[in-house]
Amino acid sequence: MILGSHPIAAAIHLKSFEGRMKGERPIRVRSVVADMAPMTKSAAYQSVERHWIVTDWVDVETWASVIITFTDGTKAVVLASFAVLGGVRNVMDIYTSNSVIQCNMTPNDGVMVYAPSPDVFANEFIAEKLETKAGWNFASSDEEWARGYIQEMQDFMECIAWDRQPLSDGQLARDVLEVIYSAYLSYETGKRIDILN
Repeated sequence: MILGSHPIAAAIHLKSFEGRMKGERPIRVRSVVADMAPMTKSAAYQSVERHWIVTDWVDVETWASVIITFTDGTKAVVLASFAVLGGVRNVMDIYTSNSVIQCNMTPNDGVMVYAPSPDVFANEFIAEKLETKAGWNFASSDEEWARGYIQEMQDFMECIAWDRQPLSDGQLARDVLEVIYSAYLSYETGKRIDILN
């Protein structure tokens, strides 16, 4: 759930924003169901001769799946894992009643590069947490912008300059932590955890 905090925050933020845009109260999280596993400790993974993925994680799950139910009856499904190849993967697919929106933050497919050997791009930053620079890779042409760092700083500065509340506030942080702790409780008990009744 360490990595899951980011997509959980995005889902909660978007649903809250949706409620306010409709002139209503923010849409909140009603309940959470989760499953988790230390995938790199599994017999299937341990039976592989060569490990490409880091296996020395201590006291943390390396795979998690969380289903969030919102007060309007909609759902968000969040998958988070350290046990994947190919570098960081931050994507969000949004399915509405009249559209589908696919967000490829990382890997961002705006620039793709190919090299037959990792030596070709040995001294170049391609993307975070790549196992190899050989083959096809998604190059981060403007990673700070694509990941939202610039927009985050812009919002911070506007809050100071214009004396306004941030777009992502303390309530969002509290809601994310509540979902994460509820996810751990759901996993431990095997039950749906109600947050709002």
